[in-house]
Amino acid sequence: MHLGKPCPALTRMLTALAGALDKARPVTSAEFELCGDSLLDGCARHCPARFIASHDRIRVFCDVSEAADTATLDLFADTLFQPDSRAFSTTKLHQPPCAMGEALPKPLPQQTAAQTVHPAL
Repeated sequence: MHLGKPCPALTRMLTALAGALDKARPVTSAEFELCGDSLLDGCARHCPARFIASHDRIRVFCDVSEAADTATLDLFADTLFQPDSRAFSTTKLHQPPCAMGEALPKPLPQQTAAQTVHPAL
């Protein structure tokens, strides 16, 4: 919102969280989740950021207070990031994030009929 382009500090945070989760994958369960509040490294505005990171999805919300409701922020993000989500009224947000980002795991390649392995009978 303030830069008129993607926020480099937000991108760095998403990348760092993705790397941390990738390294933690062998020693964590599928339900593992990491969440918290931080200041964005390299942000000229010193934006506070809320992050929620799991093996299924990482989201970062910029310039939100520690009192911001995470569930409401997630509903807001769902409306923007997921085409089949329910409608969401922004009046439920006391302060919308100035930026937010989402990182999803790369989808597994689809098997083709030629790649399918059939066990011998």
